[in-house]
Amino acid sequence: MDKERHMEEKRKLKLILYAFAFLLIFGMIGFKFLLQVDWVDAFYMTVITISTVGFGEIGTTSNASELFSVLMIFLGVGIVGYAFTTVVAMFVEGKVADYWKGSKMNKKIDALNNHYIICGSGETAEVIIDKFIHEQLDFVVITDKREDLADYSHHDILVVEGHATEENVLEHAGVERAKGLIATLDTEVDNIVTVLTARNMNDNIYIIANATTKSGSDKLLKVGADKTLSAVEISGKRMASLMIKPNIMSFLDVVTRIGDIELDLEEVVVMDGSYLQNKNLIEAEIPQKTGLTVLAIKKIEDGKMLFNPPVDYIFNIGDVLIVLGRGEQVDKLRHLGDEIK
Repeated sequence: MDKERHMEEKRKLKLILYAFAFLLIFGMIGFKFLLQVDWVDAFYMTVITISTVGFGEIGTTSNASELFSVLMIFLGVGIVGYAFTTVVAMFVEGKVADYWKGSKMNKKIDALNNHYIICGSGETAEVIIDKFIHEQLDFVVITDKREDLADYSHHDILVVEGHATEENVLEHAGVERAKGLIATLDTEVDNIVTVLTARNMNDNIYIIANATTKSGSDKLLKVGADKTLSAVEISGKRMASLMIKPNIMSFLDVVTRIGDIELDLEEVVVMDGSYLQNKNLIEAEIPQKTGLTVLAIKKIEDGKMLFNPPVDYIFNIGDVLIVLGRGEQVDKLRHLGDEIK
């Protein structure tokens, strides 16, 4: 839900509440001193007057009290009429439901920490959203397209309506608490402004941005992007590779999960006290026990990637294994000995 519209509806409801509270207090004070009654009787007189139910008056009336009653009736009719028409209109337009749904969504977004922000709702963003949902990651989408906003909200995807170039919109999405941001807006200029704004708001956030030109990629890196990608360049290189090296690309399709193949690359960290600690590849028997293939190891000692690791390599705490296989096989490796996480 648009934050400005949400705030506007919230202001209307608050105005109605404050108006009723003012009317009650004003009426109670007036009737107490004009009719010389206690606070309970003053409250009773206020309620029957603004509701125009016509019950008998309490206390000794006077011209002043009668004129005050007329004033309270006019005020009550005006405020009740405004409140009734406003609330009915909000119900008819679905704004009350949107208000409560928007409030719940805002609370969920405010509770997020170390989440991801996806800026834009085009085809590239759709692919990213599907992947994040599959991986069960916490993320927020920023879009100014009403049709996408309604669709995401309907599917319980956290979304902020607005333009990602604006600081208040990024703040609403929790950029200061976010782990990463992906800029996939329609124009390169918008991506540059978004990256610059996000970087100024969070020095530690990891930013990936879509670039359409080489100069655009350089600018995105200069204003704070950690990585840039060009969909056009990637598509062109892939098409050329499919023609020149079709068998290699078929293998890469398996690794990158293009199509219906259920294999994936995954990371597994060697934890203190885990099954893998101080074992070498032969002793660990990872292929035999899980069916996974160990493609590489990122060594904790120097951070370098060891491809096609030798069978006598001994795992150290903090090493990261890059494995290829199905999701359930990866889970099995992580829980060998009930200690790999």
